[in-house]
Amino acid sequence: MRTDMTIEDGPPTAPVRPDSSAAKDERLARIKRAATGLLVLVGALYVLAIVSMSRHPLMGYLAATCEAAMVGALADWFAVVALFRHPLNIPLPHTAIIPKNKARIAQGLGEFIQEQFLSAPALIARIREFNPALQLSGWLLVSENAAMLAGYFTRAVAYGAGALGDERIRDFVQRTVTAKLSRMDAATLVADLLDVLTENRRHHALLDQALSAIRELLRREETRQFLRREIAAQMPLLKWVNQVVHLDDKAATRLLDAAITRLGEVLEDPDHELRRRFDVLARDFVTRLRMDPNTRAKVEVFRDDLLRNPALAGYLGGLWSEFRAWLDADLARPDSVVKRRAEDFLCAVARRLEEDETLRGWLNDQVILAVPPFVEEHRLGVGRFIERQINEWQDATLVKELERNIGPDLQYIRINGTLVGGAAGLLIYTLTRLLGSSTHVG
Repeated sequence: MRTDMTIEDGPPTAPVRPDSSAAKDERLARIKRAATGLLVLVGALYVLAIVSMSRHPLMGYLAATCEAAMVGALADWFAVVALFRHPLNIPLPHTAIIPKNKARIAQGLGEFIQEQFLSAPALIARIREFNPALQLSGWLLVSENAAMLAGYFTRAVAYGAGALGDERIRDFVQRTVTAKLSRMDAATLVADLLDVLTENRRHHALLDQALSAIRELLRREETRQFLRREIAAQMPLLKWVNQVVHLDDKAATRLLDAAITRLGEVLEDPDHELRRRFDVLARDFVTRLRMDPNTRAKVEVFRDDLLRNPALAGYLGGLWSEFRAWLDADLARPDSVVKRRAEDFLCAVARRLEEDETLRGWLNDQVILAVPPFVEEHRLGVGRFIERQINEWQDATLVKELERNIGPDLQYIRINGTLVGGAAGLLIYTLTRLLGSSTHVG
């Protein structure tokens, strides 16, 4: 069995991560050298003890210790090697255990993962123990983590804006959106929207705002002057009479006061006749949007004219260009507003999660509701995937990966076998000498 690694001279390489394959291989080779070196040391001491035993009888204790240590070391070496390959390439029975039983190991490992890690009860228990909401809160409260996540967000925004800025992408999006909108049932959509707006008399709030604005407008002096001029221009008879008796101020004032009074009555009376007529008109318009072919056709014509209007495309294009210019300039600055806002939002979410136990419970419940059913749906597939991947590995690859990950611990068995064997040999030899001395004396 090979116990060392050949290291070729060459330029220095970059340091490897502690969990990399190269680092694992180096660790395995190092512990193999230690175990083999201990066996060689014990063997050398055994030879020394045998040679010196005739002159120094106490060397018999060392010889017995080293002899048993070598037996233990070789026995454990055989056991460790037999897991992965044939010792000394001799196809002895019950050796190369892992390669010979690869299919059974793959099936057992796949079933173990399914039953012990991917079952719904196991997942729920682990999720509750992990407390994802609290973990997320603690992670986001670290400013470096929030800044990192905000940086990912801003880079994604920059990439998306850049992609949409490409003329080919922009034309594709415009054609796709226009095609979708041209097939949209605009009349029904407007009717559904009006249904929502008119439910529980919500549209009366808009009516109140409009009537209040009109009343305030009519109270302004500049509005009175404008209406007086318009009344005189549209009613020549009143203009002629005004030249004699000056009725324009009085007529305009009375008209405006009457209009303001009527508006006030409508605003103060929730059951005013004007409001009922307004409700009837709204319901009738919604019905015509759904049922009247002429009304629906007019809405579709308006939709198509709007989509074909180049002014709309130019206006939207101008807005997008201005937004892109601002966004590019902002993202290029170290103190980006977008990034800062993203960080502030993430920190606010983290603080809220930390303080609000109810919110944490809700988030954990959502994870529990979402994750186990998803995993349960794919649990069998994951187990079969693991089994298939292991079966597709070559025997040498499987052995290499397993030895790389558990080999160092197995090499410690060789070291322990050497030490335990030596201690057992010393004990047996000592007891044998004591019993022999007692028998001789008797």
